[in-house]
Amino acid sequence: MALLDILIFALGLALLIGGAWVLISGGTRVATVLGLPPVVVGLTVVAFGTSAPELFVSILGAVKGSSGLVLGNVIGSNVANLGLILALAAILRPVMVEKGLSRNEVPFMLAASVAFAVMVWDGTLSRLDSCLLVLGFIVFIIWTFLNRDRGVIVNAADVPPVAIVEGRRTRELSQGSALVVLGVCGLAGGGYFIVDAATRIALGFGVSETLVGLTLVAVGTSLPELATTIVAAYRDEDDLALGNIVGSNLFNILAVAGPVGAVWG
Repeated sequence: MALLDILIFALGLALLIGGAWVLISGGTRVATVLGLPPVVVGLTVVAFGTSAPELFVSILGAVKGSSGLVLGNVIGSNVANLGLILALAAILRPVMVEKGLSRNEVPFMLAASVAFAVMVWDGTLSRLDSCLLVLGFIVFIIWTFLNRDRGVIVNAADVPPVAIVEGRRTRELSQGSALVVLGVCGLAGGGYFIVDAATRIALGFGVSETLVGLTLVAVGTSLPELATTIVAAYRDEDDLALGNIVGSNLFNILAVAGPVGAVWG
């Protein structure tokens, strides 16, 4: 069984790395075709994709009545995103911060984190609290797209002439979207395999459910963010990397804990 878990873990790691590379390629292509700043794509499409494992694991945990796993996963993943993933990316190479991100989405993320901490201070997340989180997520999405023109936008002059021909533009957008979907599937599958293998090993040693959620499951479901952020930093896509981290933290609180708590709370 131990050897099988190791093989499953290795398979999950391969899917994560491959999925991250494909997701970044697709997200960059979509940003170029639509003329969107990479940071906006990172905050939305890429962040949602890398948060898919957290959503998947939290839904499974809620269905099974494992509330400790759900909350531990959300909290632990956000800590891992900032304390582990962003730190590793910055150690590999300095990460440039887009001004709009530090002035808008970062304060939004801090406010959401404080609100979430207050909501779960008594050890529960009520349906009312969850609905407020969902409302916050809707506000975040609207705010992001209303401010999508900030920062550096790809100009038509920067796009190869063949890419601005309407037929080719549609094909580029379709291919980029397909890569995003394929990358998300790779990240979700990889995260699932890694978390599944790690959780079985941990529970075999009698570790508590909440502790598993705060550590192994949290780090495991954050591996897509890790792979995506490192790949983005390696490819000099700093806006995409930072947008992914900030967006993922917001998605975890507002779009993972919120809907799961509203439905199964």
